[in-house]
Amino acid sequence: MLMMLLVQGSEVGRSAEHVGWYVGLAIGFAIVSIVVVLVASILTSAARIGSQARTGIEAMEAARAATVPVWEIQKINVSATAIWRAAESARRLLGG
Repeated sequence: MLMMLLVQGSEVGRSAEHVGWYVGLAIGFAIVSIVVVLVASILTSAARIGSQARTGIEAMEAARAATVPVWEIQKINVSATAIWRAAESARRLLGG
């Protein structure tokens, strides 16, 4: 009797009924591994994009700071035009 149990015990994990479980577990492991690799690559790309975005924002701030004087030129131009027109009006009034 003990010999029969030992023989049956050694055949428990090898029956055809369990092959499906092993195949299913292998497929599940492969799918989970693929998902882990994909999520890791997505997170790495997101971190890289975030770093590049910060660099781009800093560059845009520097460009904005460099172009502020250009907008000041427009104000100076408006003031100079107003002074010029006032001088022309004064000239006409004075008869010149």
